[in-house]
Amino acid sequence: MKTQTPETDFIRPDVLEPKQNWFNSWFPYLRWVPSSPTQLKEAEENLVNYIQTPSEGFYVYVGTVNGHDCNIWTRKFKGKSNNKKEPLVMMHGMGAGLAMFAMNIDNLCEDTDVYAIDLPGFGRSARPDFSSDPVEAEKQYITCIEAWRQNLNLGKINLLGHSFGGYLTASYALTHPENLEKAILADPWGMKERPTDIVQRYNIPIWVRAVFSVVKHFNPLAGFRISGPAGPGLVKRIRPDLMNKYKGLIEEEKLHVVSEYLFHCNAHKPSGESAFHSMMKEMAWARSPMLPRLKDRDHKVPLTVMFGANSWITSIPQEEFQESSVENVEVHLISNAGHHIYADQHEQFNQILRNTLMKRK
Repeated sequence: MKTQTPETDFIRPDVLEPKQNWFNSWFPYLRWVPSSPTQLKEAEENLVNYIQTPSEGFYVYVGTVNGHDCNIWTRKFKGKSNNKKEPLVMMHGMGAGLAMFAMNIDNLCEDTDVYAIDLPGFGRSARPDFSSDPVEAEKQYITCIEAWRQNLNLGKINLLGHSFGGYLTASYALTHPENLEKAILADPWGMKERPTDIVQRYNIPIWVRAVFSVVKHFNPLAGFRISGPAGPGLVKRIRPDLMNKYKGLIEEEKLHVVSEYLFHCNAHKPSGESAFHSMMKEMAWARSPMLPRLKDRDHKVPLTVMFGANSWITSIPQEEFQESSVENVEVHLISNAGHHIYADQHEQFNQILRNTLMKRK
């Protein structure tokens, strides 16, 4: 029987995702949204170039989703230690891509190999149409992640996910605990039930409620694509805070590489965004909250959860995990950090993560 190796069977060197439709391919100057797979590739490279650790980038074929081939864009950063532990796999959140971890990679590679991936439907990965059923869409994501691990011939991994990636990391821990050394959730989305008294509890103004009542019917980032040629400038004006988080890594006059990368990540077919939309009850809550489900996970797999003290995500104290029958969990609250804790307080984030990876079960 032929032995499968990632180099011969699942690595796709001649692929460029996300695929363009025939109109944009034939008439590039007539496309409304000013982006292309090549521009996205260049935008990612402009940001990844600030990472000192060399990397190799490649596509991993993980099968089909609803009949569409799915290739996951992957970057492997080689660890510096000779005494390497299980590799760390990093998954971004909704509307982002792997290069957003640019402030973390070098430090984390001191101990082990680091794989950063673009989730299917986002970044440079394929954009298959996921099921509109939230339960099935979640299963499709977990199937893709597990196929990615298998097709790279990886054994046990340390899996970290931020935001929506944290939700998927928790789901993977429920489904494939035998393949995990540790699971790490970074300011994870979708953990708790939506409070029934949310309007009274948070004194939400009428105009905010009106905006969310409209937004919940559309993909969260549809406005960037609808704005067409104005999109790149819109990202820069609306989210200057995201750019400024990278001042320690990038010269101030070149911080635009962050906003350009985010624009090109979200300028293409929003299949991942649509899947996220199907799983959300409202922007901040999941239809199937993860905290009540985690009591059924394999508690032999350590779970580490990090929250930003200033994040819009509601933090969950360790006692509440224990009250929900979630065992073998360690919770960290990172001060002066918002939702993007990996960039807001990257040194503290990296230290907590490295300490976590050094611990044995």
